Amino acid sequence: MPVPNSPKNLFDQQSVSDFSRDRYGHAAHASKRAAHASGQTAHASRGGEAPRPDSGAYRASAPYHAGAPRNPGTGAHRGAAPAAYRNAAPAAHWGVGGNVQPFDMGNAAAKKRKNGPWTVVLVIAVLVLVLCLAVLGMIGYGYWHGSKVYTTIAEQAFPEKEADALSAMTVDWDALLAQNPDTVAWIYMPGTSIDYPVVQGDSDEEYLKKDFTGDSGGIVHKGTIFLATDNAGDFSDENNVLYGHNMNDDTMFAHLLQMTDQATFDAARTFYVLTPTQNYRCSTFALDVVDSTQTDLLQYTFSGKAALQQYMDERKSDSVVSVPNDVDSEQVSKLFTLITCGDDYAATRAVLFGAVVESATPTNAS
Repeated sequence: MPVPNSPKNLFDQQSVSDFSRDRYGHAAHASKRAAHASGQTAHASRGGEAPRPDSGAYRASAPYHAGAPRNPGTGAHRGAAPAAYRNAAPAAHWGVGGNVQPFDMGNAAAKKRKNGPWTVVLVIAVLVLVLCLAVLGMIGYGYWHGSKVYTTIAEQAFPEKEADALSAMTVDWDALLAQNPDTVAWIYMPGTSIDYPVVQGDSDEEYLKKDFTGDSGGIVHKGTIFLATDNAGDFSDENNVLYGHNMNDDTMFAHLLQMTDQATFDAARTFYVLTPTQNYRCSTFALDVVDSTQTDLLQYTFSGKAALQQYMDERKSDSVVSVPNDVDSEQVSKLFTLITCGDDYAATRAVLFGAVVESATPTNAS
């Protein structure tokens, strides 16, 4: 259907043909025609005669028709800018074509001031976390190292714990004395972690931090099980007092505090104290939890048999656990008292009392 020759469709067949020539290589002719049309248009704007509708100038400025090829301007070659035409800079898009968003110094400074305190807090928090992890690592290593030291000593000095007779329970005293001349005994409680050498220092504070090898460094101090300095080193006293720490890993004398539970107490009623000259089998008869300032328990010798029996009866009456009446105080001549810290460490002490019910000379006695 032919395109109607109406004001909305001003392209005739000739103009379409001309436009096609312009698109397919007749650039020079189109440029001249555009220049001529521009001249006529300029003349009209100065008061001259307006171009005729069928003229080239009018066709060059005619509006675009959907059925015709797109008019590339005023008839000039595509890409050629009209006279007096100033190229407009394209809109800048940040990050495209090398454009960089301008830096707002005012906003950056405000953000820096706003985030500054939080940055400091974050740095401090990270440093505190690293420090805490380092301390925890050192504590963990201290517990592991302390346990390793005593496990190694036990494997070397007292490897055979099962014996048919009390006298057959032997300890390598030469090895222990060579490592620590303060060695006086070995204590062993079956079914618990208590399996350690016993020393006696120049004071009751000497072995609070120092282990059997003499090492007192690090954060964790397991110390060494020690005999009170007020006791005779040959265990000739009626009551021999041994001290040990209540460690969080259930080592040293930590089990004493656990024995406040009746079932735990009943499960471990026997412990052994072995010395170079005599072995002792002890049976527990009382467990007290006392104030750390209570010193009347620390009685090492007695005026006679009756005084020792009275002391034992008092301990039984104060016991925090029930004990069967299977230890005859009239038949007892020697006691061992084991002491450790309570859960609150400084305030209380757990005190376990054991009576010697059997003694024998070890087969390797010196």
